[in-house]
Amino acid sequence: MKNVENVGERIRAIRLKEGLTQTEFASIIGVSGNRLSEYETKGDPPKSNILASIYRNFNVDALWLLTGEGSMEKKKGSSGYLSEQLNSVEQKIDFLIKRDHISTDEKTTPVPLYQHAIAAGPATDSTCPVEDYLDLPKHMISHPQETYAVRATGDSMIGAGIEEGDILIVDYHIEAQDKNIIIASVNGEQTVKRLRKDGKKTWLMPENSHYKPTEITKTMRFDPQGVVTWVIRKTA
Repeated sequence: MKNVENVGERIRAIRLKEGLTQTEFASIIGVSGNRLSEYETKGDPPKSNILASIYRNFNVDALWLLTGEGSMEKKKGSSGYLSEQLNSVEQKIDFLIKRDHISTDEKTTPVPLYQHAIAAGPATDSTCPVEDYLDLPKHMISHPQETYAVRATGDSMIGAGIEEGDILIVDYHIEAQDKNIIIASVNGEQTVKRLRKDGKKTWLMPENSHYKPTEITKTMRFDPQGVVTWVIRKTA
């Protein structure tokens, strides 16, 4: 069961694995020995900056630390758009707390909405801070840890029903297949297009006759970053 209530037990497990006293461990993560004792015995979850300090200073996996899922040891490397963009450990911890604990409605799942828009037009470069979390019905989200949301900008995908300002729900766990609408990075710039595969050739296809298809060549840095599974639009 996903929870943060027993995070104190996992903190204690880390400390014992490292062979540290409460005073030594507390000094490393930046709290008092008494506060650490409260974490371990009462189970109240520390603030995200303390959890981030544990994450940075010890070889532990953030998801395991928050939920008990998986193993204690930190996974080597990272893959996928969401892992890359959650480049702040504090932000990652906050995301896990929101996803697995803070949401008060058991029928919804928090999904991070990034501030920048993805180009439904010429590809655009962008940075990626989290703007908010969308509480979406659980039936919409097959892979909560690997789903994110972005806004579309431009008109190259109007034929697919994607308009300026629409929110795209993206699942990067799904392997992109021919005819999927995907988010892709091309030479470091992000865009939303329909993926087409014709033999050995790969294309990113717009859904607007005013735009030309982009053939993906071997000289390009092409990185599929998820399949668009839902489009959310305000109608009034």
